[in-house]
Amino acid sequence: MTSKNLSSTLPLTPVRFQLFSLIAFLLGIFLPSSNALMNISLALAAICVLWQRDFRYVMPLLKDPLVWLPALMFALLAISLLTKHHDYGPKMVGKYQKLLYILPLALFFLIDKRLFSRFVDGFLLANVVILAISLTSGIGHVTLWGLEPENPTVFKLQITQNVFMALAALVWLSRAFAQSGVKRLIYGALVVLAAANVLLMVQGRTGYVALFAGVGIWLLLTFQRRQRIGVLFCGLLVAVALVLIPNRATERLTQGLQEIRHCVLAPAELAYQVCDNSMGQRTSFVRESLRLIKQAPLLGNGAGSFWYNNVESGYNVHNPHNEYLLQTVHSGLLGLAIFLGWMFCCFRAAWRQPVACRNLLVAVLGSYMACHFFNSFLLDSSEGHLFMVIASFLVGAVVVREVRPDP
Repeated sequence: MTSKNLSSTLPLTPVRFQLFSLIAFLLGIFLPSSNALMNISLALAAICVLWQRDFRYVMPLLKDPLVWLPALMFALLAISLLTKHHDYGPKMVGKYQKLLYILPLALFFLIDKRLFSRFVDGFLLANVVILAISLTSGIGHVTLWGLEPENPTVFKLQITQNVFMALAALVWLSRAFAQSGVKRLIYGALVVLAAANVLLMVQGRTGYVALFAGVGIWLLLTFQRRQRIGVLFCGLLVAVALVLIPNRATERLTQGLQEIRHCVLAPAELAYQVCDNSMGQRTSFVRESLRLIKQAPLLGNGAGSFWYNNVESGYNVHNPHNEYLLQTVHSGLLGLAIFLGWMFCCFRAAWRQPVACRNLLVAVLGSYMACHFFNSFLLDSSEGHLFMVIASFLVGAVVVREVRPDP
């Protein structure tokens, strides 16, 4: 590193660190609660990077596949606008521009390693508030501010709230095992309440996937062999209880399976009508995606090329609710390979972290990979931005070993 680069880096004073910590904390709070305030927090984080003027990590970050692979995904989408014209193409490219946020976010969190912890604290605090309001509405049948006791969603749509609550439960679970005494009891209670909120109150089957996948992976990574057998046995008992005891989670899963079955078996003349429900539509999305993939398997059909229209209900959508299918429809097998390569690099970077952090990060990534089958989470605003934050932390942890300040 040259002396010129060193002289351009401003010292991180206590006052400046407190300001940057507040911005990281607010980003964690607003991500699960408000898109508008989240965007403001992201802009403030970028301003912090420019203000700090610490650019010694820029080149190592740009060389890392965790940064340039998502940038390549975005480039393929943007280039497709020049060769394949779809009305929704520009808007679709705009939604995926968040893939370029990893570099500035990584630079922000690299200013001080404590900033990511502040972000996590803010994210968990927001979920505590959401959990309290949701439980109050669901159990106390509170209907103020438009809350629905039968589906007590607070700031976001039910899918987003359920997934974020599942991820928060996963973090609380890891902290419960790391703590002792009263703190362990508090974190354990939060895990139980969050799981109950996800499974029994809020209507979002993707949240079930996020919860079971994340917690299951974390338990398998954390426990020893004998403990894993106990976990599997307890899991079987819980599964049997969910089947035998009437509850909303089992009802929703059974309903979803029935919707898929009815849609698959429906005659062509009744397909639109029979498939006009949550899982029925997803089944139709898969059919339409496969049809489009067959048209252009290698390079795809271009951004915004997916379009499903139900002529019976008038419902139309440009999102197949499956990230793997969406990437393949847009950019072909090439785009899918780049996406999977990026996911592999994320797992590899997570696996190189200290054991406790490794297990949690791998579980979160596994939860995302499972949910990608049911929703296009990189396309969605809140879920996509959260993944960009996670990816920025991972790439920062990788390159910080390669770049050291001069003594």
